[in-house]
Amino acid sequence: MTFLVRRRVLVRLALVVASAIAVALSASADERSKWWVSRESRAELGISDAQSAQLEAVFQSLLPRLRAEKQALDREDAELTRLMAESTDEAALGAAIDRVEAARSAVNKTRTWMLVRMNRVLTPEQRALLQAMHDRHQRERGARGGGPRP
Repeated sequence: MTFLVRRRVLVRLALVVASAIAVALSASADERSKWWVSRESRAELGISDAQSAQLEAVFQSLLPRLRAEKQALDREDAELTRLMAESTDEAALGAAIDRVEAARSAVNKTRTWMLVRMNRVLTPEQRALLQAMHDRHQRERGARGGGPRP
């Protein structure tokens, strides 16, 4: 598999994982939002109990870090919003923008490491099935008028 194909697969898988992470980071996350725990997804992907446990362990190991980084991003973003409304000091605004983007980068790096670790648990066939499942859900959401998320 070439580097570009691997990268494309990782990016697409990242979208799937990111959806699960976003739901899990919210206060109302439940087990149904985790594709590696969902009975239907596990059956469709052929995920064993051992794989499900490994995927959950990866997720749980990085969840506290993701939550802390997301809180830092939210704080920095709120500060930038406040500065944009109250200040014309471009140096201060530039520094705040840098802090927001650094915080966003930290969240994305942790999420990507989670993806890499989860990717190692799945077989190539399971990754292909996961991609197909993700594509199907995207089409279904588009047909319902949900369209792509920003």
